[in-house]
Amino acid sequence: MDLLTKEYDILDKAIGAIYRETDLQLNIIDRDVSKYDKRIDALIQMPDNGIKLYVEIKKWATQANYGAIINQVKNIAEPNHGLLVADYINPKMGERLKEADIQFIDTVGNAYINQRPIYIYIKGNKPQKDITTDNKPKTGKAFQPTGMKIIFAFLRNKELINAPYREIADQAQVALGAVGWVIRDLIAQGYILEGINKKQRKLADFALLLNRWVEDYPYKLKEKYKIGVFTTDNPYWWETINLEKFDAQWGGEIAAAKYNNYLNPKDAIVYINQENVKDLLQAARLKKPEPHERANIRIELVEPFWNKKITDTNYIETTEQANLAPPIITYADLIETGDARNLDTAKRLREKYIR
Repeated sequence: MDLLTKEYDILDKAIGAIYRETDLQLNIIDRDVSKYDKRIDALIQMPDNGIKLYVEIKKWATQANYGAIINQVKNIAEPNHGLLVADYINPKMGERLKEADIQFIDTVGNAYINQRPIYIYIKGNKPQKDITTDNKPKTGKAFQPTGMKIIFAFLRNKELINAPYREIADQAQVALGAVGWVIRDLIAQGYILEGINKKQRKLADFALLLNRWVEDYPYKLKEKYKIGVFTTDNPYWWETINLEKFDAQWGGEIAAAKYNNYLNPKDAIVYINQENVKDLLQAARLKKPEPHERANIRIELVEPFWNKKITDTNYIETTEQANLAPPIITYADLIETGDARNLDTAKRLREKYIR
């Protein structure tokens, strides 16, 4: 059974589950995603009012990046016309999705639908077996840490995909032997298309690959390079810090504010090499939060994994942007939070810098 078949099986089961719970019959109009401007997994229609809902199907939803799920559902349709269909939504996740006004149904009957005059909110139904750990996704090697580095290099420079393996390895900062098997895995999964010869490779769907990378980034890559979380009593601490002195770069909200001049940043992410951390902590007067302290200002320090000597091919770096993490990194940082203002800023950043 291929991935697409498994996704449609989830859709069928979820529609059956909500019918059993509420007698609500959702009708599948189309499963042909190629007919629509934005990539969707399916199109379904509400009874009576005829409202169409654009579907995003997620397997292993409880293990996914919450912010990425919200962002994907919000961006596949007009407000209140997206629907998350998942294998299982636990009560905590259901609450967060409802708060973000993300409609959902799952295969065990949990649901949130807000379409006047229909309002449904069901939580607490549990699967008969633990589907959160059963048959975990086999993604091959492409979406493991080394593969994620190579994909990131391709997302920054689409032409790199046809470069010699040694050049790809250098830009991605991975071992030469890793490049071939990651490319083969991406081809097998349909993310890369091959031409008549190997120098005619291209990304099948840039947006789809970007979304998948952003969804996995916090757990597969960022966590691996995380140094620690710090705080401060000074909300303006970052305004007097020049990261160039520490060979570091802003990520997250601060980078987004500098890229777009739109967001008023609060929390911070700094991408910095381990050997420079002590100097930054002293200069900025940052400290570790006390045990069980819920810090008002959260400052995350992470080691950069990318080659800082190269820049993205889709924008011209200015002097002011030299100490900012690449736009894709900043975008992923914003999406991870799931915060509405950050998602709005992420959308603006993507439209301007990532294409």
